[in-house]
Amino acid sequence: MFAPSPSGPAPARDSSDILKSIRHIDHITYVTAYEREKNFITRWTQLGFREHVRLFCPRWPATHIALVSGATAEYPWATMTGLSISEDPHSPVNEYVRRYGEGVQHTAYNIDPEVDMEELYIQMKKLGWDFMTPVLTYKNTHGAALRQIFVTPKVAFGTFVEFVQRLPGPDGQAFDGFDTMNIDDLYQCYSDYSKSIDK
Repeated sequence: MFAPSPSGPAPARDSSDILKSIRHIDHITYVTAYEREKNFITRWTQLGFREHVRLFCPRWPATHIALVSGATAEYPWATMTGLSISEDPHSPVNEYVRRYGEGVQHTAYNIDPEVDMEELYIQMKKLGWDFMTPVLTYKNTHGAALRQIFVTPKVAFGTFVEFVQRLPGPDGQAFDGFDTMNIDDLYQCYSDYSKSIDK
């Protein structure tokens, strides 16, 4: 594990250590046209999902909806599916839809809360991973925290991978949502990176 080292830099890690840090898929997020929101939610509701979180991001105008199913001892859900939609025709969400159609935008893998995310980020970069964000962090009023890093897409405005860590607050409850500032920071990086490779 990538635990903090009080005596100096952590030893070099290999890809097997990275895999040990990943516990399960945290969520899979789809994008679709704004007017198809109801169809998407109806389809997933029929599969037993319910709406858990709905956030609107102002800097990169879009609505981000988390649908969940089941429950576990650690989280109030067992499976999460996300949907991102935007009324802005020039948003990165709609740029994805325009180029590739409705579909999965990113898959997020849940990282063990005992892992040092900053160290994980450093070691993954040493192994050749390219990231479009630094470690994005948010802490809620209960002291629970969210930490996220996002891998660069292979094509402009294409699919990407997220690694997310949900840390508990003093009450033992893990962070179970998302943060609009982190999302907007992601979309800033996603747009900037995509434009830089869109030759």
